[in-house]
Amino acid sequence: MDFEGAVCVVTGAASGIGLASAKAFVDAGATVVGSDIARERLEAAAGEAGFTPVIADVGSEDGNRRLVDEVWDSVGPIDLFYANAGVALGLGDEATAADWDISWRVNAMSRVWAAAALVPRWRERGSGYFVSTASAAGLLMEPRSAPYTLSKHADVAHAEWLAVNHGDVVGVSVVCPEWVQTPLFQGFDDAVDGTADLSDDGVLQPEDIAAAVVTAVREGTFLITPHDQVRGYETGKVKDREWWIAAMRRSVYGR
Repeated sequence: MDFEGAVCVVTGAASGIGLASAKAFVDAGATVVGSDIARERLEAAAGEAGFTPVIADVGSEDGNRRLVDEVWDSVGPIDLFYANAGVALGLGDEATAADWDISWRVNAMSRVWAAAALVPRWRERGSGYFVSTASAAGLLMEPRSAPYTLSKHADVAHAEWLAVNHGDVVGVSVVCPEWVQTPLFQGFDDAVDGTADLSDDGVLQPEDIAAAVVTAVREGTFLITPHDQVRGYETGKVKDREWWIAAMRRSVYGR
């Protein structure tokens, strides 16, 4: 896909990967709409990156539908939708029902709802592109958070399903980084209180992820793994799950 003249929507655009990606899309020649629920931060980010801000709660079906409708009607047909918004909640064994609910709605169902609103229009137009920020945890796991692990696995599975069933018309990419220097990373790093080194494979910057997304979309690449090690880890997991689980226990908890 060519970004020049394209209408692109980025969720979670007030900071981190969303902000960096929105700016990268603008720099590539796209007309960009960035959404978030944090009005002040979103408006400040929009001024910095040069995109149009739209307040939207993608943790609901109605919020996704309204976002798609508003952009389609006021800006133009959406060429690319980047479902980037995400949360990391429910550390350890203390995950609450609320942690599970918002993790599932934002990390998984927001992708389903957005695609449901977009795919019929894209099939009618004959083209469209859907990108989702999942996580290496969607291919492997995040042992400190069951809600994060399960919802990110669902995100990857949905992207695969979308690529199989609509890949004749819709381009699909799913982003699976390890740690990225974002507010989400900082909150997670503080919360685990030194129980493990979260940055063994390096902490990338949001701009690194944005650059990888731009390249992947241009080339039509499905799986984006900015940390090169992730594909090797997944290969080891699939080859021998007993070994992988034992290795994870040792590396994370020392047992």
